[in-house]
Order: sequence, then C-alpha cells, then structure tokens
Amino acid sequence: MDIESVAAGRDRVPRILVTRLRFLGDVIMSTPVIEALKERYPKAQIYYLAGSKYADILEENPYLEGIIRMNNGTASFIRTVLKLRSMKFSVALDLFYNPATANLLFLSGIPVRIGGRRRWRKWLYTMTWQAPGHVRSAVMHHMYPLRLLDVSRENGMPRVYLSEKEREWGRSYLASFNRGDFARNRVVALHPGGTWQSKRWPPVRFGELARRLTSSSGARVLLLTGPGEETIVREVRAATTADVEVMPTRALRETAAVIGACDAVVSNDGGILHLSVALGVPTVGIFGPTEPDIWFPYEGKGPFELAGGGEDCAPCHRHYCSHVKCLEAVDVDEVEERLSRVTGWRRQ
Repeated sequence: MDIESVAAGRDRVPRILVTRLRFLGDVIMSTPVIEALKERYPKAQIYYLAGSKYADILEENPYLEGIIRMNNGTASFIRTVLKLRSMKFSVALDLFYNPATANLLFLSGIPVRIGGRRRWRKWLYTMTWQAPGHVRSAVMHHMYPLRLLDVSRENGMPRVYLSEKEREWGRSYLASFNRGDFARNRVVALHPGGTWQSKRWPPVRFGELARRLTSSSGARVLLLTGPGEETIVREVRAATTADVEVMPTRALRETAAVIGACDAVVSNDGGILHLSVALGVPTVGIFGPTEPDIWFPYEGKGPFELAGGGEDCAPCHRHYCSHVKCLEAVDVDEVEERLSRVTGWRRQ
C-alpha cells in the first residue's frame, strides 16, 4: 500500500504515526523504522507516540515531525485519543500492539491501522502482520511490517541523536569531577544495573573489571546509576580497589549525553546497552538468560561486541535466578578482551 495515495484521497500531506509505548531498549531499536519511512516517503510528516518515561530519547531525531507522549491512566488515554483524532493521520503503525495501543488506534479514527496479528486485538486493525520465525532480531522484527507500506528496507542500526549543546554538557559533566581529568583520560562507563536480577553480572566482576581498567590502561571508570540501582552501584564500589566515580540517576537525555562523551561502555543487557550502541560508542554487552540474536544484532556493524550468551541453560527468560550460571560463566578476562577489541586499546 502506498501512503501517498491514501493521503491524496484525503487531500493532505501524508501523516504517519509510529507507536511503541515501551520499553527504552525497544523504543531505541525501533528507530530504524522512522528513517526507513522518511527515506521512502520524504514528504511525509512522521510522528512517534511513546510512553512519557521513554519518549525523550526520540528528541532531536531529524526524521520526526513530532513526539506524542502518553502517561498511564484513563485521563491520559482519553486525551491521547482526542489528540490523534485532531491530527488526522493517514496511517498508524503499531509496533507494540498491546491492548492499550490497539484500542487507542481503533478509537483514533485513523483510516489505516497496522498492528500485529495477536489474539482479539487483530480485529482492531485494518491490516495485520506476523513475522516468520526466521526474523529473529528485534530491529528486523520492527522493520518487518514496513513491507505493507511499500518500504523495501529490512534492517538498520538504531540511532539516538544529541544536540551540540547536549554533547557539550556531557563533556563538561565528565570534566567536572573533583580532579578534572576526565577531559584528558579515557573514560569507560560501566552499567551494573538492570531491571531483571537474572541479567545482572555479579557486582564483584564489575569491581574487578574497574580495577583492571584503572591499573592497566589508565582509564577512568564511571559507574552509571539507573532508577533504584543505588544498592547495586554501592556493591560494585565496595568490591573494587579502583578509584571510581559514580553518576547518580539523571534525566534520560542527560544520561545519554554523558554516555555519548565516554570512550567505551560495558553494560548488562538492557536499555543503557542499546542507548550506548545507538550513540555509536564502543560497547560491550554482557548477556545471560536472553537471546543475543534478538537483543544484540550489532556485531559486525560497528565497535560492538557480546560477552556471554553460551550456557546450556540459556535462554530461560527468567526474571530471577538463584544461581545465574550463565552470568557466572562470563569472566573478567572475556569482557576485557572484548573491550580491547572494540576500542583498539592494548591489554597490559
């Protein structure tokens, strides 16, 4: 289906709505969809609807006309329906297709609504899709329904954009620590947190990695703290003799600005990992209970490497695990070796 023909029938410029309400990593991994749509329909106005908690990460995206934020609750749902009805979209592409977005788009009056072929919700869309089993990566999964809109691209790399002002703020933040030498030394950010306990590499391993980085390569180490991750960061700090810095929880785009100013990032599987990749920072991702071919489709596409992901018990998708054998099997040598490859730094 050609979007321009739909818009012409309504005597207006094509206006496309892309929606993925959550989560941070998923929203980031959907950004190639925006670029592909703009490439195919350069005159179209593309908007993105996301949960308010995650929407800020889409700011500065040059392919978006605007961002629509939705909060939890009935009042926000109704306001969003009214807003969508007033904006007269030609097409809506739902990449999450949960009950909330399926109902939201149905009530919006958008003439072409594309969503996943899932349970009763498929009846609320005008066109549905289901990716075949060989479409594994989350990026390709998001790209798959574009074929219904006459878009031929099937893959891409996530991108998060920062303004020059934000980039300067990130550099200044790193230089503002008490010794002020973050402006001169290599900076490696470590993210030891994560929503799932089963996806967190042991704090003692992060502590040992920090010690090695500061002693062997002269790097400065910055521990990133996400919401509710203060205890985990304290455990890492207690487990190392390295002189590390801790960045407390910051606003999402401030965190992005700091990551963008770093020389490398080592992160557990999660949103920060995808954010680092989308900013083009050399990144090592540590994987345990989830599938790397779905959630780390980055190797060979830049300075990004995977550590772990090879245990027999994985993938298990558990949120909690009493032994975490998959992560215990990832040793510091492996992570350090991956980091040396993505950065080009010589191990000592």
